[in-house]
Amino acid sequence: MNTQPKIAVVTDSAASVPEALRQQYHIEVVPIWVNMDKVSYRSGIDMQPANFFAQLRANPAMQVSTSVPAIPVFLEAYRKQAQWASGIVAVHVAGKQSGTCGLAEVAGRESPVPVVVVDSQTTAMAQGFVALEAARVAAEGATLEEVVARARAVVPNAGVVALLETVNYAFQGGRLSSAASTVGSLLKISPLIRVQNNRVSLIGQARRRSKGIAAVIEKVVDEVENNPVHLAVHYTEDETE
Repeated sequence: MNTQPKIAVVTDSAASVPEALRQQYHIEVVPIWVNMDKVSYRSGIDMQPANFFAQLRANPAMQVSTSVPAIPVFLEAYRKQAQWASGIVAVHVAGKQSGTCGLAEVAGRESPVPVVVVDSQTTAMAQGFVALEAARVAAEGATLEEVVARARAVVPNAGVVALLETVNYAFQGGRLSSAASTVGSLLKISPLIRVQNNRVSLIGQARRRSKGIAAVIEKVVDEVENNPVHLAVHYTEDETE
């Protein structure tokens, strides 16, 4: 379906929505800042994932963090969508892990059309799936209230299960406890984490990457059982893996 909806959907680059789907459903993406040592880049614009990981591997000691876009950046996205939409649903990265939702709400007060912010309570394509569901409903001609309701209904079912190579960056960003960081560093353990319901939880660990990947798959399969599911697989550099 490529019908122009009346309600626009905006998200941020943490959602990782593929370009083809962004175009199909008219989803506007606000870029989050990626800070590498003293240089900042707009995720997905100035810095692509492949370049990010290449630089990080070349300099493992690099200080890496993310930061929230400024209010005018959100407002620019809203004004762009307001040229054709009568309302906007803004689906953003977990509110308790980032200030994105808060700044989006502030910007929304100055928008030419109503903006409702939906906290996805997660990140990556789990967040992206919330945005996509909102956009699909919007494409069917739903009202602002109906799009918001559908997006919020999806949130409890959207989550990320991930295997981290290291806990260092998650610890630097305050997303894992110092105890988890110490264990991972001392034992060279790759942690399995879940990002869902506005929490980042340590749900397992693996000493070998192959076993960690198998554990991720096992957890997802156990949870899904025979139910229909939207599934995305994120990877860093090795697509074959």
